[in-house]
Formats: sequence, structure tokens, C-alpha cells
Amino acid sequence: MKIAVKDYQLGEICLRYLFDQEEGHVSMVLLPKGMESCYEERRQELISRGARGPAWEPGNLCHLSLSHHPQGNGAGGTLKYGISEKMLKYKEQRVIPTETGQKIATILEAEEGYQAEHIVTYTEGECGIEVETVFWNHTDQTVTLKLLTSFTLDNLSPFQRDDAPYKLYFHRFRGGWSLEGKHVEDSIEDLNLESSWTRAFPESERYGGLGSHPVKRWFPFGCVEDREKKVFWAAQVGINSSWQMELSRDGDCYSFSGGMADSEFGGWQKNVETGACFRAPKAYISVGKESLWDTCQKLTGMFHKYVDRQPKIEQTLPVIFNEWCMSWGKPEESTLIRLADKLKETSAAYLVIDAGWSRQPEGVTDPQEGNGDWEVDEKQFPKGLKYVSEELKERGIRTGIWMEFEVTTKGAKVHGKDWDDLHLKSGGNLIQTGRIRRFWDFRKKETVEYLQEKVIDFLCENEISYLKVDYNGSIGAGCDGMESPGEGLRAQMAAVLSFFQEIRRQLPELVIENCASGGHRLEPSMMGVTAMSSFSDAHECREIPYIAANLHALILPRQSQIWAVILPELSIQEIRYRLTSTMLGRMCLSGDVTALLPEQWEEVKRACSFYEEVKDVIKYGRSFLVRKSTDNQHHLKGSQMLLRVWDRKLLAVAHSFGEEIQNLEEELPKGEWKEAASFGDEFLIRKEGNHLIFSPEKQWQAQAVLYVK
Repeated sequence: MKIAVKDYQLGEICLRYLFDQEEGHVSMVLLPKGMESCYEERRQELISRGARGPAWEPGNLCHLSLSHHPQGNGAGGTLKYGISEKMLKYKEQRVIPTETGQKIATILEAEEGYQAEHIVTYTEGECGIEVETVFWNHTDQTVTLKLLTSFTLDNLSPFQRDDAPYKLYFHRFRGGWSLEGKHVEDSIEDLNLESSWTRAFPESERYGGLGSHPVKRWFPFGCVEDREKKVFWAAQVGINSSWQMELSRDGDCYSFSGGMADSEFGGWQKNVETGACFRAPKAYISVGKESLWDTCQKLTGMFHKYVDRQPKIEQTLPVIFNEWCMSWGKPEESTLIRLADKLKETSAAYLVIDAGWSRQPEGVTDPQEGNGDWEVDEKQFPKGLKYVSEELKERGIRTGIWMEFEVTTKGAKVHGKDWDDLHLKSGGNLIQTGRIRRFWDFRKKETVEYLQEKVIDFLCENEISYLKVDYNGSIGAGCDGMESPGEGLRAQMAAVLSFFQEIRRQLPELVIENCASGGHRLEPSMMGVTAMSSFSDAHECREIPYIAANLHALILPRQSQIWAVILPELSIQEIRYRLTSTMLGRMCLSGDVTALLPEQWEEVKRACSFYEEVKDVIKYGRSFLVRKSTDNQHHLKGSQMLLRVWDRKLLAVAHSFGEEIQNLEEELPKGEWKEAASFGDEFLIRKEGNHLIFSPEKQWQAQAVLYVK
């Protein structure tokens, strides 16, 4: 076997392509800077239990399966390794300079005429790459895709000269309502993927999300670790519908890939006509040394450029106040104005009116019923919503509003039978979740025209500066209207994403919050078109700092909205605990702050002042987490301390949990550090030499300290 190597040095990463010059196959792997020589000592053959076979065969730049071809031997567990991808041969590779970096486009072609275009985009200064795969049908007939991956990393690990027993580990993060970001680690052996004595059947660990809540069970994330060499390969896929990732083995080499859920996992098939193409969703990939956390933050660091396109005010990470935990679904004109008078004493920039502002049917008590008509309740707002916006503006505060515009709910006129044709169906039946919720079909122009008036025009007319978009139900695995249920779902959610983009085009200064029963849409495509996200609905729970710290590995803290619900019945210690949690991301306040005692209100004002001092660290820093705690997020024990460093500043945010609280210690980065400001319970964090020590005295204590170099 003749193997050629082509390297591209992309900042701290070596992007390496392996070419099988005899068979025409190509694969890609990322190598950390300084570790490029690994292939000089690569194995030529594998000898295992008397069997011989070639080693380090180039794998695939992408995996695909066409319906008219035989499947591979892994069907039922994986659609990878079939005839469709084996027929692809290398044709050409082009390097295309861009304003911010470069693109590397590799074309693979089959004799039948179809092509796969593999595109790597690198932006100068980043520690990762973006990958897209485009399928082109240049045959003389329509073909049907059953699988098309966004990315593939083959030949893992390139640093091992055997089949890597007890050396490879796989990292994932769980999703779930108020359970976001739990880390899961498995060895290759745990996953039953160790190399077998013969190459008869490929094996795969296939996982993902089904429906329009893509972070329902897992984040679209995975990371392969070579523990012996301390190298980590991490990837996220940007997709707001069904997705899958796979860690698989064919022979003794491991392949990590992901993208849309395929025909087996997600009921997806796509017909591609002659001369047409289909583009898989974008993937984000990085490689790092030493730690999972470091590699994860290299990956999330790639998202800054998208957040930087948000409205100018967002670049200052202003404080948000959401009135939900004050009105509990009954916001009123006079209450909001009184609240704005109070908030003038803080740095709060937005007052968000949550669910319950729109007119509802008589006798309805659920603030989420009647959604879709979007008429202001004149009893609660006798002078109209624009009047409230004007009054808040005079007090230096911008008006925000809650909507769940992708659905209609019971009691709304548009929820009735006359509007059925504009709602999604499955098997000819309307899709409905729970008692009340149905889904608009965004693929129909009539739907978009209606929402142009009810959403975009409404926001403009009422001088709304902030839109909280909620999404409390999932469509499920598919819907009617396309060649497969999975393609119906994909097309629907692509149309939803286009509507978000249209809102931003028409209202470029509008700030949009991404909420889906909390954190069910914390994935790159939705995060890329919104300013920030509610990471969880656990607003009043003590597990907030635990979840918020987890998410530093998956999303930018500048996009992670963290609530502190402040109520008159809370102790000062509890108020400090909640307010300190907001220093792990974007500060969002709620609760009846107009009824607070002076000493309680003083804590809120102190927290806002401290947040203003540290928000540049929140925006651009690099995080390190120290934790001694249980994994049951609703029965927390122990303690945690998160350090975030940027430039010459270091922010330490520490919390003690329930019983079995622990002292924590972490080495400081090099330099002379001195305390500049603090918030929370005093004297819990102290500096001794070049170490920070957190010594809580009680359960449920917290402190945040800013150090400067």
C-alpha cells in the first residue's frame, strides 16, 4: 500500500490528509502542533492472535449510503463502511484563501457520477476547524441518500502502534430538563468496541437526539481521548433537528463521525435529483493536549465570531431582569413601571415581560394557552404595550417580551380547525404535545406571512428591544410533507432557522434569547442566530451553579443566561448564593424585588456592581473547574470552584452544596495576583502562596472574587 501525506498547518493544529495512492481513498486526522511525526513510525501490518492485516489504511473523509447500493456488514448498528463510500475516489483538492483564513475543498468522485465535496474552513487565530460535506448528484437519475456525515475523523489514534487496548476513552455530555451538561466517560472496552480477532463486522456506538429538542438526551458533542499520549479530539454538530454521532471500529482503527440522523436512527432519507446537491450541517472540530476542558474551550472559542455579530449592546453583556417570578404569568402595566423605577438603581438594561401578556380565552388560567393570536391583553395593558415600552425607555430600560411563536396553543383562533392545513402532521394526523400545543408548518409561505405580521411587525410597532423565544414541545422523530419523516423534520427546522435569520435581518438591533424549556436547543446553529440562551429552567433551585459550571465545556458563558430569583422570604446567605451563581455567565434577575428589605436590595445592587467589574472575564476568559461533588444534581453534596482567566484578571466563583462540604485548592497561573473585588459570603476564598483555597463553613455558601495580576 502506497500512502501519501499532505499537511496544512492551521495555527496550533496540523490538518493531515492520508491518500491511498492505489485505491484512491482519503482520510483526515488532526494533530496537535509538535506531534506531527507520529506517522513516521506507523505500523505496516497488524499481527493479532495469528491473524495478519494491513494497518493504518486511509479511511473516509465522509460516510454516505445510497439506497440502490448494498449496505455494509454493520447494518442495524451502523450504515458506515458500505459500498457507496467505498466507490468514492480522490479527484482533486483546492485551497481557497478567504478574508479571515482559508478553505480546503477536497472532491471525491464515484464512477457512477456522484461526488462528495469535503470543505474545511479555518479562521486565523482559532484553535479548531469547521467542516461541511456536500453531496452532488451528477448521475443520470435521482438517487436517495440514507446517510451523509458532516465530519469524519478516521485512524484514531494515530499515536498507537497496536490496537490501543486500555488507552482510548470517549467523552460525552448528557442533556435533559434541568440536568444539562453531565459528563459521561467510557473506555473503548466499556463500549464493547475493542478490536476483534477478525475483521468480519464493524461495531459502532451510535447515539444522538430525535426531534426538534436536539439536546433532549445528549449534546451533539463527542470527544475521543488517547489517554497515553494525552490528546483529545472533540467535535460538535450544529443542527436543530435529529442528529447522530458514532464512534465505530472497522478492523483495529477507530472512526469518529457525526451529522444528521440516518435512515436507521432517525427515519431520514433524501432524494437528490440529477444535477442537484445536498449539504450536511456544519461541524466544529478541535484537537488539544493535556485536558478535556482545554480542548472543549478551544472548540467553543470558535463561536465568538458568531456572537460578535449580535447587536452592539450585547457586546457589553448587560444585565437582564425577567418579571416571571414576580407576576407568575400576570404581568401588568402599573407593576412593570413600578419595577422599572426600582431597577434604575442597578445596571439592568432589559425588562423582559414573560408569558401571560397576551389575550386569553375566558376562564383560562394557564399563561401559555391562547398563544398564536398574539393580541395584547387590554385589561393588563390598558394603554397598550407601546406605552409601556416608552415609559421604560424614559427610565433607561429596554422592553423585552416572551413568545413561543413556533406553536399554537389551545384557545387561540389559529389553533382551530380552519387552520389545520398550516400545522404539522404525521401520518395525516395533527402533531400535538400535551393538551394544548400544535406546531406551525414553517415550510409554507402562508405561515411565514402570518408570523411576519404577528411577530416581526408586532415587535417593531411596540418598540420591543428583546425577544425571549420559548419552545416547550418537540415535534418528535418526523412529520409529513417530504420523502421521509426525518427529511420532513429536517426541512421544517431548517425553515424555522431561516425565520430566525429573517427576524435578525429586519430587526438587526433586536436581542434574541434562545429558550426551549430551558436548555433543549443549546446547539451551535441556534446559538449562532441568538444572543444568549436560558441554560435551564432550574431558576429557583440550588443546582444552578453546578449546571452552569458544566456548560462552560459546551457553550460560551457570554451566551449562558443564569437566573437569580430574589424573593423577600430568602435569607441573606441564600440571596448571595443565588446572585453569585450569575457570575458563571450572563446575569438575569427575577423575583419581587420591589418588596425586598433594604439589606436584601443592597445585596442585589452589590452583585450588579461586581458583575460589571468581571464581565470582560466572563466574555473572553478560559475556565478551569475544581469540584468534589456527587453526580446527583438534585441532591448535591460537596463543593465546587470555577476559575476563569483572561488577560491580567482571574475570577474565582465557589459554592458549597449540601452535606459533606469539601475544602478545595487549585494552583494559580503564574504571576503575582492580588484581590481587587469580591461578592458573597466573606473569607471563603483565600490566597496562600500560588494557590487558591476555598474553605466553606456551612452548606449552601458562595463567594466570587476578582484577582488582578
